[in-house]
Amino acid sequence: MNGLTWKGNAKAHRIVAVLFVLLAAGAGYLWWSHGRESTDDAFVEGHIHPVAARVSGTVVQVLVDENQVVEEGQPLVLLDPTDYEVAVAQARADLATAEAVLASASVGVPLQANQTDLQVAAATAAVEAARRARTEAEAQVAAAENQIRGLEAALQLAQLDLQRQTRLRAQDLVPQAALDAARTHHDQAKAALDAARARLAAAMAARDRFASEVERAQAAAKLASTGQDVTTIKDLERRAAAAKRDLARERLRQAELQLSYTRILAPARGQVSKKSVEAGMVVAAGKPLLAIVPLDPERLWVTANFKESQIGRMRPGQRVEITVDALPGVRLTGQVDSIMAGTGAVFSLFPPENAMGNYVKVVQRVPVRIRLDPYDPAQVPLRLGLSVVPTVFVE
Repeated sequence: MNGLTWKGNAKAHRIVAVLFVLLAAGAGYLWWSHGRESTDDAFVEGHIHPVAARVSGTVVQVLVDENQVVEEGQPLVLLDPTDYEVAVAQARADLATAEAVLASASVGVPLQANQTDLQVAAATAAVEAARRARTEAEAQVAAAENQIRGLEAALQLAQLDLQRQTRLRAQDLVPQAALDAARTHHDQAKAALDAARARLAAAMAARDRFASEVERAQAAAKLASTGQDVTTIKDLERRAAAAKRDLARERLRQAELQLSYTRILAPARGQVSKKSVEAGMVVAAGKPLLAIVPLDPERLWVTANFKESQIGRMRPGQRVEITVDALPGVRLTGQVDSIMAGTGAVFSLFPPENAMGNYVKVVQRVPVRIRLDPYDPAQVPLRLGLSVVPTVFVE
């Protein structure tokens, strides 16, 4: 009987001990989890740089292998540059031609302007000289007309005196010498009048000639002034040549860019992934060839999908401890960087429709981005997509 009692007491003691251990473990877990939020729905993420051809062509050489680490600016793939080198040479020749045309046009504009100025100045001087000559001829005509009027009066007086002397000589009232003198004076007056009339005719002819010269000089001046229009046309031709030069320069720049695109370079330091290009392939512009995945600590982060009930006290800047499933014993640290503005379901391809009458409440998850503290990538080789378990210290 005593043996049975002892056995019963021992069994009860064991049950009590187990319950005590369970209570202690539960209390310890509650103490440990207080002020912490953890999830195993978390993964390593980072930037992925797709590398594509910017021009079409034949691949002549692939300089990298799958999973190879490359530096920023390192050549990855070479395309056949022959066609693009020809395009550059042609563009350079076109630019040289355009520059020569522009140089010729630039010289022609001031030359034409100087020629026009000289021609206009000469024509203007000729007009002024012709006008002065015409004015002098008109003055000579007026003087000759005035002189003729005086000589006509003198001739009329000489005629009257000759008639009077002739009558007196017929009556023998004057000597023959007086009659001869009157006749001589009459002849001289008539000769002077004839000479004056000849000078008037010459002056009038000169006046008409100079008037014609004025008209010709004015026409020449007008023709010379049209050289200004020619100068304007030359200047427009120079501007057009300058525009063609600029266009040729841009075409050369474009051709050089196209040629440079035959050397496909790494956009960032990282590891080559998803390589699908081989030598001999003909690729089109925009065709994906490979991807560069940076693995530097500052370019990686963790996206953790916490339950909506876990983010109430979560804030950016809170400390985070992270364990990596693939690296047992490794413990990383970080900080909460940001919390997405909506749940993952909101941004899914087919958002849920909760107004259909068959609603079933599902705990939503909110993506939280965690920034990693610096670590040694040689000791902790993280890769995109690895599963991690972050613990956020919310207090």
